[in-house]
Parts: sequence; C-alpha cells; structure tokens
Amino acid sequence: MASAPHGDLPGRLAGDADTVRDAFEQMPAVLLALAGPDHRIVATNAAYRAFTGRSDVIGMSYREAFPEIDGQQLYELLDRVYATGQLETGKEWRAQIDRDPGGIQEVYGDFTVAPRRAADGTVNGLLVIISDVTEQVAERRTAQRRAKEAEDGYQAAREVVAELQRALLPTALPVLPQVRIAARYLVAGHEQTAGGDWFDAIPLGGGRVALVVGDVVGHGLEASAAMGQMRAVLAELLAAEPDLARVLERADAYAARTPALRATTLTLAVFDPADGTLRYTTCGHPPPLVVGTDGTVRFLAGTGTGPLGTGPLGTGSSPHLAIGAFAPGELMLLYSDGLIGRPNRTIDQGLAELAKVAADAAANRTLSAGAPPTAAERVCQLTVELLTRTGYADDVTALAVERLADPVPALHLELPSQRASLSVARDAFTKWLNSLGATAEDTEALHLAMVEIVTNAIEHAYPPGEPGIVVLDATLADDGKVECRITDHGNWRRPDALDADRGHGLMVAGHVVDTMLVSHPPEPHSPADGSAGTRGTVVSLRLSLRRPAFLAWRDESARAAAYPAEPHFTVDTSIEETGMARARVTGAVDIVTADQMARRLLSASRGGTVPLVADLTGVTQLASAGVRALYQVRDRLTVHQQDMTLLTAPGSSAQVVLDLVQLPHVVDDDPARGRPPS
Repeated sequence: MASAPHGDLPGRLAGDADTVRDAFEQMPAVLLALAGPDHRIVATNAAYRAFTGRSDVIGMSYREAFPEIDGQQLYELLDRVYATGQLETGKEWRAQIDRDPGGIQEVYGDFTVAPRRAADGTVNGLLVIISDVTEQVAERRTAQRRAKEAEDGYQAAREVVAELQRALLPTALPVLPQVRIAARYLVAGHEQTAGGDWFDAIPLGGGRVALVVGDVVGHGLEASAAMGQMRAVLAELLAAEPDLARVLERADAYAARTPALRATTLTLAVFDPADGTLRYTTCGHPPPLVVGTDGTVRFLAGTGTGPLGTGPLGTGSSPHLAIGAFAPGELMLLYSDGLIGRPNRTIDQGLAELAKVAADAAANRTLSAGAPPTAAERVCQLTVELLTRTGYADDVTALAVERLADPVPALHLELPSQRASLSVARDAFTKWLNSLGATAEDTEALHLAMVEIVTNAIEHAYPPGEPGIVVLDATLADDGKVECRITDHGNWRRPDALDADRGHGLMVAGHVVDTMLVSHPPEPHSPADGSAGTRGTVVSLRLSLRRPAFLAWRDESARAAAYPAEPHFTVDTSIEETGMARARVTGAVDIVTADQMARRLLSASRGGTVPLVADLTGVTQLASAGVRALYQVRDRLTVHQQDMTLLTAPGSSAQVVLDLVQLPHVVDDDPARGRPPS
C-alpha cells in the first residue's frame, strides 16, 4: 500500500484515501455527509443505503431525496444545526420514510447531527450519524407489554403519580353530534414535577360544550390535589351557572381563598357548534389556536385577564370575555404552556412551531401512515409527540375541538322479521357506532342491548309465518346520549316467569344501558268494539357515550382502539384421552348461531353422555338465544348425570351475561387452557 505523500497532511493523519473510503463504507453506523444550506447529499455508506432502501440519492438535496418526511421536524433539525453550528443529538426519534422496496415504513433512530466546516471555520455542510434502533424499540415494547414482574421502588413511585393523575383527570370525553373532541396529557419527565395541569370538556345542554385547560402553580402531589379541587369546582360551576362571567368571578373568588390555587392560569371557552360562536377567556394562559380548513392558522386574541386569585379579573365589574367563531371543518386547540415553553426555545419560537405542526397534523401531512382518522386526534397526538422530542420540563396538555362540517347522521333500518336480519342490523349498527369513536365498553354495551331487543322483536312480535317489519333507529343527541329505538308492529307478550331459560333479553339490555323504556303506542284506529287498543312495541335504549382521553408517560404511545371486527363464528371440538369433551366457541352467539352451537356441543359430548368443557373465552357477544341454548345443553348432560363446565374471560360479554342469568361458570384468565389442540 502506498504511503501518503509528505505534503499530504490529511492523508498522513487520516490514512490512505482508499482505506478511509473503504472504512467509511463498511462502518456499521449509518453515515451521511451533506453539503450547503440545501443539504445536498454528497456521501453515504452501505449502512445508510440499507437503512433508507435508497441508493440513488447522491447529488440530490435532502428535501428532494426524501419529500415524505416533510413535517416530521427533520428538515428543521438540519436547518438549525447548519444555522447555529452547534451539534444536536436525539434518541429513538420516530420517522416514516419511503423505502425502496417496501413503501412507507416506520423507523426509529438515535442520531448525532454535527456541522462540517471549511478551512476558514465556516459551516459548509453537515455530518449525520444514525444508529438504527427500530428493532430494539419493538423488542422493548413487546417486553413491556408482557412484563409482569413487580415494580421496584422507583417504578412504584412512578405508578403512584400516574394513578393519582388518572384519578384526578377525566379518562373520557363526551361524544357530541356536531363536534369532535380529543385530548392528550403527557406527564412531566420526572415524577416529582408532575402535577398541576388539567383539561376538561363538559356538555352544557343545547349542544354547547365548555372546554378547559388550566395549570395550578407548583409540582408534586400537593399541586395535583389542588388541581383536582379546581377542576371539580369549575365543573360544578359550569353545570349550574349559565353566565360565564359569573362562573369566572366565583372561580376567582375560590382561588383567592385557597392558597394552593392562587395564580392558577386558565383558558376557558364555551362553544356552540350550531352557529360556531365562541365565548372565551385566557386567565394568564396562552391563547387558543385555530386551524382553518385551508390549512391557515391563527391565534385568538388573549383577553388580558390575569391568573385566578391574584386580584380583579378585569378593569370593570365583570371579567374579560372575548367573542370568537370558527367555521365548519375548522379546529381549535387549547394547550398548556408546557407545549410551547420548552428548553432552548423562546415562547415565540414555541408558538410558531406549534402552529406549523398543528396545521400539518390537521391536514394529515405528517406521519400519515396509521395516523388517527380525525383531525382533532391527529393534532393532539402529533403536537405532543413532535414538539416534546427535544425535551420538556413540565406537564403537557392538548385539548382539540373540531367543528364537524356535517353532524353525525342518524341510522334508520327497516328489516323483515327474519333471523338473517339480525346480521344486517349488527353490521350496520357496529359501523355507525365505530364512526362515533366511543370507548369499547360503551360500544359493546349498546351493541349487546340492541342485539337482545332486535332478537326479541324477530322471535316474538309476529305469529309464525306472518311477515312483519322491525325498525331500528339510532341517533346521537346534543347531550351526548345515543338513543336506539327498536320498533315492531306486532303483539307484546310478557315473559313467562315460569320459563327459567327465557326472558333474559330484556334483563340483559336494561342492565348494560343507562335507561330502557318499553312503550306500546296506541293504534291509529280503535277496535270495532270501541275500546282503546295498542299494536306494536317501541323499546328505547339510552346511553351516554364517551371517547377515550389519553394520559401517557414519555415512552408510551396512546391510541384509541376501534371496536374490533367480529370474528367468524366457529366451534372447535376435541375429545381428551380421559374421555372429557372440549369445545371452544368463537364469535357472536345469537339467534343466527345459537342452534349451531348447541348442535356442536351436543355432538362433542356424544349427545350429553360424556362431560363437557365449553370454552367461551373467544365469544364476543352472548345473546339470550345463546343462554337458552346453553341451558338446553346443560339439561341434556344432567339427564345423563354428566357435568358441563363453562369457561369465560374476565370482564367479557359472556361473563357479564352469565352472571346476570346465574348460569354457573368459571372465569379463566388464561384462554389457552380451554383451547382444543390444533
């Protein structure tokens, strides 16, 4: 190998050029060299090409080579290091890049971005070093999900704070027909600093909703307790007092009397989605941000009102209130100062970054693969995620309200009174409920109640062979309650109290909803004898819907899970060497599938002559028709002096229903134990 010429100082210090290039190429770390203010790619190594799946980027600017990362705060990072000449690092940043082959993929990386300098010391490019930690992040998250070891003292203290926050903050938000509300709360990085932020969304009647983001001075458990006080007081005032100015006066007076609440900052807005009007105040808090339908952003004017409990709220006799409005499709974001007052950022810089990230998130221009379906949820998730990457010192709160261009439509179905109609009703109702984005518990409760009542109408409203209609109507009211009405035009038959395995449907439905009302509208025309008469039954189910609100630690990802699609109905059976019959039932058990389940269970148990373990842990819904079938199978086994053991998953629909009807069963937290061998 030839040595470097005597006058070649870089060669004598760094080594032979070919050797240096070969070492650069074989380095296991991802390496990249950029030139000029447009970050033109001038060198990459094999690890970089494998990481990005791209080998055709030399000579291109970074924006030209990777346009899909716009809005992910990566271009801004390169611009910042080039402008300041100061090295920056990051850990486990999430990015979505267009790999070839493979398309858009999600990656995680630890990185260092350092300035390259010319001979005179000026910055003329950048050096980027990345460690691909995608697999490590995935492995750690898998391990965290599966971990069941006891928490050590540090983790236990962390969980105490988390539990306190969950107890004091709302765990769910109202579901309203003309607005979409989302929220995210990120606890400060150190447990001892968590405490003072809170948010709330409170329906006020007539479709109006009060939106609150506030911050109690201080940190730790004392601040958390004070925050809980103020949140409770303000929620009660808003529910009882129609005058917003009066609400603020009383909240201010309460804070002045309570030392822990003095200097509490607050943004409070009352929004009427019917006409888009907004009344709000900013008591020492940053102003709300509005994102327009065309992607433009604007901050609402602050009201100049000081923090609560520090003196008169306004210069006159009433607190300062401002009037605003936003159009259908626009979105308003309330947030705490932890989102804009971040390390190494001025407030103006924080506000500008917030506006850009919120606009990109609303338009779904950033990290769009697998993003939440609504603008409100995307804005809350991405503003918190992206803007806290470079660090944050306080709790971070984001509360978004989106005025829907079209209110939630009602559901109306007219179906023949046939068993096949239940599947049509289930599918349509599930799709409608999923569009509302409610919690899985509320969705499952309404779904179960609807199935029971529709089943009753199909089976009992009309005489055998006589055609009839079952009508299903579902609406979302201004107060956030879903009303589901099932109507038939047949004859009402009271459940027979002597028939132990029938009549469970109404009991189950009434148990899982807020209210259930059974009525019999009068006939349009009186009977021939002139007496009053009725024909038909209307069952009204009402339940307040909630949408999840997320409390997260720094390394957690919190997303709402849509109500899962129904698995196919199956019954898998087997016989053990001991002679025990086993069956695993999966999917929904209703009037369409109950008879099939009964036949398979009886077949597995040889007509009831051998003991049976029926595993219902995979049952997504157990209707009263399924309960009736289980009673029939149990009775058949009893005749032959054999036992039937039912297994249910904790908290499942099957467990709830079997508890209600008092059919003995075993709660099994390990569904694999009852599964037949494949």
